[in-house]
Amino acid sequence: MVRTSTYRLTGEFVAESCGGKLLQGRAVAALGGVSIDSRTLAAGQAFVAIRGPRHDGHDHLAEAVERGAAGLVVRWSRAEAALDAAAAARDRVFVVAVPDTEKALRDMATAWVEVLAPTVVAVTGSVGKSTTKDLCAAVARCRYQTHATAGNLNNLFGVSLTCLGLVPAHEVLVAEMGTSAPGEIATLCRIARPRIGVVTAVAPAHIEGFGSLDGVALAKAEMVEAVPPDGVAILNGDDPRVRAMRSRTAARCLVFGRDDDCDVRVDDAEAEPDGRCRCRMVAAGRPVETVLSLLGTHQAHNAAAAMAVALALDVDPEEAARAMAAVEPGKHRMALKNAGSVRCLDDCYNASPRSMSAALETLQGLAAGGGRKMAVLGDMLELGPLTEPAHREVGIEAARRGVECLVAVGRYARLVCEGAVEAGLPRGAVYEVPDALAAVDVVATLLEAGDTVLVKGSRGVGLDLLVDWIVTTWGRSERTGN
Repeated sequence: MVRTSTYRLTGEFVAESCGGKLLQGRAVAALGGVSIDSRTLAAGQAFVAIRGPRHDGHDHLAEAVERGAAGLVVRWSRAEAALDAAAAARDRVFVVAVPDTEKALRDMATAWVEVLAPTVVAVTGSVGKSTTKDLCAAVARCRYQTHATAGNLNNLFGVSLTCLGLVPAHEVLVAEMGTSAPGEIATLCRIARPRIGVVTAVAPAHIEGFGSLDGVALAKAEMVEAVPPDGVAILNGDDPRVRAMRSRTAARCLVFGRDDDCDVRVDDAEAEPDGRCRCRMVAAGRPVETVLSLLGTHQAHNAAAAMAVALALDVDPEEAARAMAAVEPGKHRMALKNAGSVRCLDDCYNASPRSMSAALETLQGLAAGGGRKMAVLGDMLELGPLTEPAHREVGIEAARRGVECLVAVGRYARLVCEGAVEAGLPRGAVYEVPDALAAVDVVATLLEAGDTVLVKGSRGVGLDLLVDWIVTTWGRSERTGN
């Protein structure tokens, strides 16, 4: 492509990268990347108008310009509206018309990554990928200018926006990649081609779109298939389906886990009194230890995956361990919140059978010093044929882990309650409620000073509402809510 500048996201570059037509602003450049939401667009970003099921970005072009957009990317049918919206800002706003703005976003991102050519570290897996992504980014920053996925923007939109946030100074891109259907990981890997690909685990999560765990494994394997022969595939050696992915790549493989043959071996993992994970590893024959700011011994595997990335990037293991220790939990991800005389283990961002088990284990350890163990557990969604047995098993696990008061929330709450009672939790200590609002009402009558309460469920259950209530109410007064 012929461009006025190789390293600026100009109107000319945008038009050429996505097969669009530049209507104005050839040399105008977007600074700070791209947005698809006019409400959160930052001055200097380009605005790509996406038509969604409820809103159409083309209805907010004037708003985007008012907020300081540097460019508008629109469908051909709305080109005149875009020119009208930018008429008073011709010197600072480019306008590009395309047949399909969603495809244009992907094409822009693909071209931008190709131009800037960072080393791409891509992370996928049924559980642990967001935390592992954060740990990998911390490790990479020890030695390289690094850009990483914010939050869990891991779908086609999120990965594209992450890529378009790159600037020429960035040497490494750490990209989280999620999937709910076959082929999605492969598509994401065509946008940001991984030099290093990490697979954390194959577990029951979003299984509706895959039919079985073997189907999940095939989808996750699309990651290692995309790693070139001179790249590195980083695999969980304790997960047979992930370990078997070695046969699906020509790349060098680094394996992490507890087995003796692992390149990064988890030697020991224990919970500190405050729940933080102390992890002892052996990385390429060197012993190394870190105390993470993350809760739960299950975090050791995430740390081991990041340590393998450190080896692939030639980052010193001791330096990597120090960097990982500084990583804080993401929002609503195993975050311990002190609220007056109660503690809330906030893990309500998402839920699967494996992450539920890990959270209950962490609760058990946190409350070992005294006080009641309460769990508010919401539905685990998109489990397909595993839905009924998985929810029953969560109730059984809660009882086995010593939960003394259980509130089950959502469509499958009955199954959780039945499992808990079956495993010995008294029926009077088990409560079934339909939604998050009802959970607030019930917890308000149950929560007592000294309690440690786990709040966990799939995002669609909305249990962040309950977390906010606990933190606000109990943080203000110990007595309120009793």
